[in-house]
Amino acid sequence: LDSSRITAIHNGFSDHFRPLDNVFSVTSKYIDKEKFIFFLGNTDPKKNTLRTLQAYERYLKQSMIKLPLLIADLSAAEIDNYLTQEKIGWIKPNLYMPGYIDNKDLPAIYSGAFVFLYTSLRESFGIPNLECMACGTPVITSNTSAIPEVAGEGAIMVDPTDVEAIAAELIRLENEEEYYNRAVERTAEQTLSVYKELDKVN
Repeated sequence: LDSSRITAIHNGFSDHFRPLDNVFSVTSKYIDKEKFIFFLGNTDPKKNTLRTLQAYERYLKQSMIKLPLLIADLSAAEIDNYLTQEKIGWIKPNLYMPGYIDNKDLPAIYSGAFVFLYTSLRESFGIPNLECMACGTPVITSNTSAIPEVAGEGAIMVDPTDVEAIAAELIRLENEEEYYNRAVERTAEQTLSVYKELDKVN
């Protein structure tokens, strides 16, 4: 990472993002399940919400566990439009749609999530990836734009237009404990390397 990007991390990546235990008292404000997949999106087409919902539908068809999906920053009405458009309304009982999630609650949400989906088509930076990795949770993100440079080797990279690939990574994390644990270790290693670079800058 070059120094300009390190400065951007310093400006936007708060140190209150760290692994937390016993988070259900916070996460239960948004979802009544202790284990879940987390997606942070909005109506901007670059956030790739439609394909992410399609990938989640494919995941539900293959999964033996069928973890619920917590969706932040999208209203139920907006999500209903996507579900109707794609004729996948049957997945709605598995969706939790609280709308806005307070920033102070995000460390608990990241820490409590089984995996974080950040499958944007493009981002100029992608701070949520680093926030989640700092909380020790695996990240499935995109191999496009600036995202790989920022997330480094700490995240699982996919083609954000490949719905099957996104679903396959969810299933693999769920079914392969060693793969999941390795993803957790990678997030920790990448976050540590970012902190070390910050120390050099400061």
